[in-house]
Amino acid sequence: RVTLRRAGEFVVTASYDDSAKNHNFPGSSQEIASFHIKAPAENKNKIRVNVKQDVHGVVTLSSAQMIEEVAEEEEPKTEATEAKAPEGEDAKTEEAPAEKKKKMKKTNLEFRISRPLDWVKSEIDKETEAEVHMANADRIVRETSDKRNELESYIYDLRDKITSDSQLAPYGTDEEKAAFTTALETNENWLYEDGFDATKSVYAEKLDSLKRLGDPMEFRQGENTKRPNAVAVLQRTVEKYKTWTNSLAGDDKFDHITEEERQQSHAKCDEVSSWMYDMLDKQGSLGSNVDPAVTSDQINDKTKSLSATVSPIMHKPVPKPKPVPVPPPEEAKKEEDPAPMETEPESGGDASSAPEPMDTQPVD
Repeated sequence: RVTLRRAGEFVVTASYDDSAKNHNFPGSSQEIASFHIKAPAENKNKIRVNVKQDVHGVVTLSSAQMIEEVAEEEEPKTEATEAKAPEGEDAKTEEAPAEKKKKMKKTNLEFRISRPLDWVKSEIDKETEAEVHMANADRIVRETSDKRNELESYIYDLRDKITSDSQLAPYGTDEEKAAFTTALETNENWLYEDGFDATKSVYAEKLDSLKRLGDPMEFRQGENTKRPNAVAVLQRTVEKYKTWTNSLAGDDKFDHITEEERQQSHAKCDEVSSWMYDMLDKQGSLGSNVDPAVTSDQINDKTKSLSATVSPIMHKPVPKPKPVPVPPPEEAKKEEDPAPMETEPESGGDASSAPEPMDTQPVD
């Protein structure tokens, strides 16, 4: 915080001290920033300049304030005089003189900040564009190098596989293998001679041309590896659903399965089973160096289709039995406690005509 007296527009400069010369470039400016403050032209009051440094070390002006002393009068105090007033008149009061109290008034002043390294928008745009160009150039160099390495790795990898009986050799015809081997050798020679400084698009084109020759053989190899497992899964699924479908007729717990649903499950199992064995027969007649008659993806799709049809029927919930109607509480009580049977007295008699007990006397 700096307090000073200035009139009109003035400048406050922040700069490094002389020790900074040992760390800066020769001839570089030691100025950090200039703060241009606008004060009234006839100002005689103090001006308080508040400068701060943030956590990043940037010096900035937070505020510039003009400090004025303003006299503020307090409300006068009234005091009653002790003099007696004539009869019928009120006593007069005297006002004590008001005390003047000083108050500090702060007025914010306009200011602007300029720095030696500040650039105008056109300069910033120009350098930003240059930075983008450099970033793009670096990206292109990096991507070009990656594509060249990818081409080189593909040539080395496939060159060995195409001649190995445990890799790609069984999955290509003699013509395919000869053409592929020639293409690999040609591109390898080009890569270390004229192609070392080629562009990314040229490397990509060379790699695509080689993959068009090598991908069919890699596809056949992959299918030969995945197909047996896919067939085994399909066979197990067909057998499971067939066994369940055949057990429906003699089991009472499946009475909720309708005849139409049973026929639907049976037909789907027969359809998929027939398709599977037909495809396996066709595949068995083909060599490993030709495209397969059926792919593992097609077999997996058949497995999903079979399960989607039969599984909902197989797991169809048993319907809940209908609830037995419960009689109302009054009727239930009547059924549990029947009324006592009424007995009628014999005709011609009543309760008082019951026979009296016979008197008996002992015999002497």
